[in-house]
Amino acid sequence: MPPSRSRRLVGPPNWRPPEELRRTLYILAIALGLVVVLFLNVLTYRSGDVNLYVQVVLPVTMIPALISLGWLLRDGPLDVPERLMFFTVNVQVFAQALLEEMQRTAPAGETDLLYWSVVVNVMLGYLIFPNRVAGWYSAGLFGFSAGLPWLGVALRGSVVSPDLPRLQLTVGIVLLFVHALSWYRGQFEAQRSAVRVMQRLAHTDLLTNLPNRRGMYPAVEALLASGGGALLLDLDHFKRVNDTFGHQVGDEVLERAARLLEAQVPPGGRVGRWGGEEFLMTLPGLDAPAAGALAEAVCRAFRTQTMVDVGVVTISAGLTLTRPGDTLPILVARADEHLYVAKRAGRDGWADRMAADGPGAAGSGPAFPDV
Repeated sequence: MPPSRSRRLVGPPNWRPPEELRRTLYILAIALGLVVVLFLNVLTYRSGDVNLYVQVVLPVTMIPALISLGWLLRDGPLDVPERLMFFTVNVQVFAQALLEEMQRTAPAGETDLLYWSVVVNVMLGYLIFPNRVAGWYSAGLFGFSAGLPWLGVALRGSVVSPDLPRLQLTVGIVLLFVHALSWYRGQFEAQRSAVRVMQRLAHTDLLTNLPNRRGMYPAVEALLASGGGALLLDLDHFKRVNDTFGHQVGDEVLERAARLLEAQVPPGGRVGRWGGEEFLMTLPGLDAPAAGALAEAVCRAFRTQTMVDVGVVTISAGLTLTRPGDTLPILVARADEHLYVAKRAGRDGWADRMAADGPGAAGSGPAFPDV
């Protein structure tokens, strides 16, 4: 399977991934280029002029263009045609510069087409390659295009236009400006990436890769606004696991617990590590019976799962529904009270009320007075 098909971004209707847009743009650009080359050849042959660049160089360099077009239509990776076409365009620029110098009849510098072709090529280089590589390429290409007319002066006594130094200086300044913009863009992207990493570290538990307490705050606030349930969970006898098997095994148990909990999260919900061996799961939109059924499913998932080197590690849960006037501390405190009911009733279950009739039993009847 081509790499370009291995990962498809999913977006809203009528949304197209950036890679697909680039592919379409490349296909259209190459197709248009082929039409332009064909048109130029027809005009050249009709005029009877000998133009080696149009009649020889462009048709030859269209071979890589056809290869790139076929590659794109077969959904191949984009980096291959990007580099192939970049190389092709550079061959065209070098060939154009050499042919112009060899066939020059007017003073060098009277036309600026070549130099602005250099600018376009350099900008493409900054889009494809790292800033350092593109910078060296920019310096080399500018040095070649700027030095070629003066080499003609030294070797052949060619005449240069008085405007040539001004043109070369202008192009050089433009290229320096392009390099500065690219450098700034690289610095900006690096800083933005660092900020994203710091934000992720600040809101993610590195062991379980779940949101940490701070990362769960937005989910709880959204739950309070929309309504639903909250499930505070605690691994049973986890200290005994650490004391008996060591903290490394304990960490593995926490990681496995995180995966089990992720598998139980309802649509729109979220689960995070609240602290230590405690986890918090939001259940937006669920009423008491549905939330109770999910709490029981979570306990059953742990009850039937064997942890490596440890055996079965059960979990206890405190369930509560949101109430008018709830805040985050109030909601979590109520779930914590229900969790302790489940713990006192023997663990390996859940409770949703301040009652002593056992974990899960509080959720088995038709009424949920205390959730």
